[in-house]
Amino acid sequence: CAAGKGTFGTDEIIKRVTRVKLHDVVKHRELILPQLGAPGVAGHIVKKETGFSVKYGPVLSKDINAYLKNNKKATEAMRRVPFKMADRTALIPMELLPSLKILPYIFFALIFIQLINHGNFSIRDLLLLIPFIGAIIMGSVIFQILLPWIPFRSFVIKGWILGLVWTQIVVSFTRFENWQEAGWYFLLPPITSFLAENFTGSTTFTHLTGVKAELKYGLP
Repeated sequence: CAAGKGTFGTDEIIKRVTRVKLHDVVKHRELILPQLGAPGVAGHIVKKETGFSVKYGPVLSKDINAYLKNNKKATEAMRRVPFKMADRTALIPMELLPSLKILPYIFFALIFIQLINHGNFSIRDLLLLIPFIGAIIMGSVIFQILLPWIPFRSFVIKGWILGLVWTQIVVSFTRFENWQEAGWYFLLPPITSFLAENFTGSTTFTHLTGVKAELKYGLP
């Protein structure tokens, strides 16, 4: 995740090695880094600046002992990146909990709008939060589960598809004016799409360059 978003990389490793004076702590001059950190690390620069050479260990930390016992050689199984449904669903809490932080802002925005339009805010108006909660769940829960089966490669587009599906459900089971229905199509899919795009940092197959390209056309 950190490598994909550019926060785990060459400069950070050099800074950490230098800060803790690692060359005074250990006798060897070798760093074993996680395989998935490779996209953000230039090994030759790390060696030039710190004197430590870089080796890439297994994908999973549980395999480190076996890797070391095997003379620091990774087996084919150690190089494989599992990302099945169980792996994806395990990440749902990490995606969902931060996403729920936007609900208070939506809540106060709804109160403000209702007060302007109707002069009051009732308990019944809280039902208006349901479409937004559903959009968040679509982008932070359903997306992770259905990821391999949603059409298109772009996470932005995948998120829009789920957002449109949810919006259609909302307008089908509620009674809104035509202009209000149109408003839901402008509000809900962008939320789902944005949250889906956030998942790029947790996947095993996205690349920083591709993520930046998606954000370039997706954010507007």
